[in-house]
Amino acid sequence: MSAGERMPLPLPLREIKKARAKIALYEASLDLIGGASFRAVKLEDICAKAEVSKVTFFKFFPQKEDVLVYFMYVWLLERLLEIEERRLRGAGAIRHVLGSVAEGARTRPGLMLSLIGFLSESQMHPCMPALSDAELHLLFPGREDRARSTPVDLFALFRRTIDEAKADGDCTRGEPSAVLGQWLTTVFYGGYLTAHMCRQDIMETYELHLAMVFRAKE
Repeated sequence: MSAGERMPLPLPLREIKKARAKIALYEASLDLIGGASFRAVKLEDICAKAEVSKVTFFKFFPQKEDVLVYFMYVWLLERLLEIEERRLRGAGAIRHVLGSVAEGARTRPGLMLSLIGFLSESQMHPCMPALSDAELHLLFPGREDRARSTPVDLFALFRRTIDEAKADGDCTRGEPSAVLGQWLTTVFYGGYLTAHMCRQDIMETYELHLAMVFRAKE
């Protein structure tokens, strides 16, 4: 720590306990979903596994599906920090994100499907949650400051990495990066669903789409 920096103040125990209860509910939900739909997971089972009451659950998550939004935020923030830590960019960063989806599907195939279903039923994209200092401390120990300052936006990530891929010569398509970023967002969700419906390898399906994104201009 440099001379100009201050030691962080200790977090109040009450805030730590609240964050632990919320994260326990979140992790219990992930553990229970497996290959099933999130709708099939009973709220009673989530609370029993986390040893938290229903009343407390609804204090943190007004509806059960809000756990999926929380997952989306935490998952993407973890990927963004990994991209920074590993100094990934362009095509490498894109493949890291998609590869992480494919890896997670091996143990919890129903999770991404449940998220896609929830988003398809929403009238608008849900607002991303704001993590408390205690949540950041428990979820990203030692990386709290970077996690706090990192914007969590999937479309912005894809648009940025397309810019990098173009600069690196890996993407020579002529469409604007914003358009290709939307394309990648479609691949992110749609490729997963296609692979599931056709019983194909998820990463292989992603790679088929990426070949179109990164192909040379005709």
